[in-house]
Amino acid sequence: MPPYKKPFRCEIHTPVGSRCACDAVSVVFPAADGQYGVMGGRTPLVTMLGDGVLSVQPVKGDLQEFFMVGGFATVRENTLIILADECQAAGEIDREEAWEAIEKARAMPSESDEEFELRLEAMDVARRRFALVQTRGKEKREGRAASERE
Repeated sequence: MPPYKKPFRCEIHTPVGSRCACDAVSVVFPAADGQYGVMGGRTPLVTMLGDGVLSVQPVKGDLQEFFMVGGFATVRENTLIILADECQAAGEIDREEAWEAIEKARAMPSESDEEFELRLEAMDVARRRFALVQTRGKEKREGRAASERE
């Protein structure tokens, strides 16, 4: 195996349970200060997580995508542990529910500065979740169309 594909342990946990535990060759996740990429042998790290798409490339198998919201990540001794406030596999996200979350965020009050900030944050999270659903739906449709042409 090439040295840039050195495996490491990846664990993703939420308050309701474990979402992923595998050996991976790369993980990309949203942090509070931007995107982070982790590969085997990375130096130690502790960071606050942001909201968005978390991608895990296992040693064996297809890329796994999740939508996550907040939490913390740590890298130590060739192990990445993500403790997310919320984490949902991309394939489990319902398109209609994602759209309803946008509508719900739009309906939030925004009379005070604090309410306005909460509404903006809710809108941002809902839009990112919906964008992931839209992207995955487009990929599935294109894959289906390509297989039908063959």
